[in-house]
Amino acid sequence: MNSLKDANFLAEFQEAIEGGRIRAFFQPVYRSLNQRFFAAEALARWFDPSGRMISPAEFIPTLEENGHIFELDMEILRQACALYEECRRRGTPVAGLSVNLSRQDFSHADLFEKVCGILKAHRVPHDAIKLEITESLMIEDPETFEKVFRHFRDAGFSVWLDDFGSGYSSLNVLQNYSFDVIKFDMLFLRELSFRGKEMLASMISMAKSLEIHTLAEGVETDEQREFLLALGCEAQQGFYYARPMARDAFLEMIDRKPEIVEKPEEVDYWNRIGRVNFVNPNPMKEFAERRVTLTNLSARVSSYDGSIALVECTRDDFKYIYATEGYRERLRELGFATVGGVESALSNQRSYQYLMIRKLVLDALKSGEIQTVEYAYKDVYFRLSALFIARREGRAMILMRLNTFDSEREVETAGEMLKSSSALLTTYDLVVMFYPERDAAKRVFTSNNMPEYDRETSMERSLKKFCEAEVDMMDQARYLRFLDFSTMPERVEKSHQKCIQSLFRMKLGRPDQKSRWYSARVTQIPSSTEPTFMLTVQSIQENLEQRIDQMVGDHPELLAIR
Repeated sequence: MNSLKDANFLAEFQEAIEGGRIRAFFQPVYRSLNQRFFAAEALARWFDPSGRMISPAEFIPTLEENGHIFELDMEILRQACALYEECRRRGTPVAGLSVNLSRQDFSHADLFEKVCGILKAHRVPHDAIKLEITESLMIEDPETFEKVFRHFRDAGFSVWLDDFGSGYSSLNVLQNYSFDVIKFDMLFLRELSFRGKEMLASMISMAKSLEIHTLAEGVETDEQREFLLALGCEAQQGFYYARPMARDAFLEMIDRKPEIVEKPEEVDYWNRIGRVNFVNPNPMKEFAERRVTLTNLSARVSSYDGSIALVECTRDDFKYIYATEGYRERLRELGFATVGGVESALSNQRSYQYLMIRKLVLDALKSGEIQTVEYAYKDVYFRLSALFIARREGRAMILMRLNTFDSEREVETAGEMLKSSSALLTTYDLVVMFYPERDAAKRVFTSNNMPEYDRETSMERSLKKFCEAEVDMMDQARYLRFLDFSTMPERVEKSHQKCIQSLFRMKLGRPDQKSRWYSARVTQIPSSTEPTFMLTVQSIQENLEQRIDQMVGDHPELLAIR
């Protein structure tokens, strides 16, 4: 073939189709978050009789000029459906295959029927085929396009907008049509200038606000991959991952590494997760006003300041899928060099940290709304928020936001928390910290003039000396059983409120007066080095003491230490 534009062109084209020299090559589309591919684009390749591959730039414009691009597109669709059928037969199904439709295809009155007929012949469901179109289609004949577009959408096809940003009316197109995916023109990735980065970030954020999935083509470097992931671009395609490959090479790749294929039943799960917006011009306002319910799982969420992470939870495990640099920086402030360090810390399912985060996650799953916990860890105050995003069998994805009090405003907040803590202490008569592993006790606060029992050489001696001097003789044995730290962790763990409490008669710095009733509570608190317990003792209101005396007299078993 000397020239594709000579009089023999159409005859050679027909001969190429009949002779199997028009072939579909397949280029995988990878999910940014899990690095598995969930679809592949079918691309037309023409081989001459000698086996030389003819560039698509040579034959596609000529087929469009001669009105025969429709035959090419339908042939590529047939081959894509045949591949889908073969993958299903092998037990390694591909969730979807995308095919390109030319603007000339929409001039054929039977386009919709033709496409549906090919899928039916190969038993391919409509949602498995992704139809890629360019915005020029909508400009030339908007009336015809809109009619056919509605037919495809109503029939369950997914429609992708190709080469977004290369035309003049992209924003109008998004306003008028509901696309499932927009593909960003590879020109955006040729040179990652500051201006180009800002433009791409804005467009990805806009797409998410419109509930449109995003895909970037032309990815060639790891820098581009990382950049797109940080922006929340859901899918990527390009030579970095794989070049377009022949059908047999594509099948061989799947047979060799079946784990790189995203299972069809997981696609919806990851699509829901893809709604998370990592970039937003006013993220704090959007996040604060966002309300998510269990019936609106596709809602979009932004971070306050980029300190967010996606955490996949199972019955017994927490695994970070992705964390922004802001989130990682805050983990470092808490003493964790990597997210793996957090996962290791949470592997102890009896630790306070594990129990605290597990409760936070369960509350988020049950309510479908943002749940927040605030605490201090290694002398750093932090706030951890959780929001349920998506669920699949045996696991759920949670959006986490971590904030430590490091900005000027947050330092002020921390100061207020410290003031509040001091005020809170005054509501107790006694607060003592116990450190069983180093056999020590430390009094934090007392409202009475009591000796410092925590200066004894051991925790046991401190407890006994305090008990003999401050606890009524009738309750001393029971008090020591209450503060038996050999069984304390188990008792705290079994309690519904993660603390234990009981009533005791004490004098607390009033040796010459009658004992009064006090409520004692022991709570385990987080510590980076050892188990730590806090004892708080609070007096009972005088008008209740008589009732307690009567209750204990009638039912002494109520004071039994469990």
